[in-house]
Amino acid sequence: MRPSSLFARFMMFMVAGLLLAFLVSNTLWFNVLESRRIEQGKEMARDMAYSIASTMEFIRSYPREYRHIILNQFRDMGGSRYLVSINAEYIDVDPIYESERKQTFLEDFNGAIEEKIGSRLEGLKVEFADPLELRVYNGVKLVDLPERWAQNSLIREPEPAPVLVAQVPIGEGEWLYLAGLLREPYYLSEARYLSADQVLFVLIMLAILLVVSWFMVRWLTRPLMKLASAARHLGTDLEYDLKPLQVEGSREVRETAIAFNFMQERVLRFIEDRERMFSAISHDLKTPITRLRLRSELMPESDVKRKMIVDLEELDAMVKGALDLGKSTDIHESIHAININQLVRTFKDEFKLMGTDIEIRGIARRPFFGKPLALKRAISNLINNAIFYGKDVRLDLVDTRSELKIYVVDKGPGIPEEKLEKVFDPYVRLESSRNRNTGGAGLGLSIARNIVHAHGGRLQLRNRVGSGLEAAIILPRI
Repeated sequence: MRPSSLFARFMMFMVAGLLLAFLVSNTLWFNVLESRRIEQGKEMARDMAYSIASTMEFIRSYPREYRHIILNQFRDMGGSRYLVSINAEYIDVDPIYESERKQTFLEDFNGAIEEKIGSRLEGLKVEFADPLELRVYNGVKLVDLPERWAQNSLIREPEPAPVLVAQVPIGEGEWLYLAGLLREPYYLSEARYLSADQVLFVLIMLAILLVVSWFMVRWLTRPLMKLASAARHLGTDLEYDLKPLQVEGSREVRETAIAFNFMQERVLRFIEDRERMFSAISHDLKTPITRLRLRSELMPESDVKRKMIVDLEELDAMVKGALDLGKSTDIHESIHAININQLVRTFKDEFKLMGTDIEIRGIARRPFFGKPLALKRAISNLINNAIFYGKDVRLDLVDTRSELKIYVVDKGPGIPEEKLEKVFDPYVRLESSRNRNTGGAGLGLSIARNIVHAHGGRLQLRNRVGSGLEAAIILPRI
């Protein structure tokens, strides 16, 4: 699900940016370290090869009967990185796991030996072994040697490191055996892309970033939240104490607040002017209509008198309808919590007294905050239309977390598709006669839509499959 709030989106991009920056930098650093380790491996291979070759040449330079003295001296050097012995035969070595790094090291080692001696060393066998399983003599393991021997320095704690074992024949029935540790004992271990310390560091950085960003984003979005609240009240509740919005925050937010204050002032001034205009219309039109009605009453009975009275009644009804349409939003009514279930039961009881039974389906799970009289008028207009043009009127309530939907359904003939929007225009009636008793003034749907729009909702008409019309009031839950 996509984040909707500015705070959630900012935090998502911030965390994603941090993780991306960390991964990119870690990848680059990993490649740099890897190249350094490769160079370091070549140096260690050359050093080990030179040391082993020098040791081999040193032992070879002494007569066979003196070699045991040299070996005893090596054994007495408990801190040495090498273990040297002469065996009667080659000792099998169980190699550790195969890896590209190990193979590269052995190739560099053999190349350095050849470079040191000047020719290929016949019979040389080199391998890495696990020190805990390494045998240095027939049947004797490294861990079983006396403490004064070199295993104290060849077995690392707490995790043993691979031991490089080189064996080469130095005479008939003699194999020189050399075992030693690299300068970096754990060189062959695979480098971890993300170490535990790095993961911990990233988590700490993320936690700090989230805390700092939370305060920063709240501080930046507070003026926007005030702007949203002011806009919501301006659109739905003009009885709210609409004061100018405080100009604060960043430059863009301050400019938006200034523009909003200017718009709010113009809207309120327009509404005040409209109220004064309707009051003037009500006074200026009703007075001459009343005078004409009195004068017509004084006229002798005739067809002209009757037609004039009918025209005056129709004109009076149209003026009242126009005033009702202008005031249909009930701007002076305060917003209250409306019990929708009780409201629809009221409709059921009232219309039952007039001989119409209304079926009710569904319930509203919680009150709706709106203008009670205005909303009642809108629903009543739709019910009256459904009763007049259709039959078997039904009210359906559908309540969700974000919307409250009220459906007024009938089983009448419906409305031609091309007129579904036209009927919302003032004075538009599907019933073609000019008798108000057979179709009204054609303002009911216009008034209902104005009221629904004032609540931030929508009023929609739809022909049902088969027969009938469905009028849907869709109100947002703020």
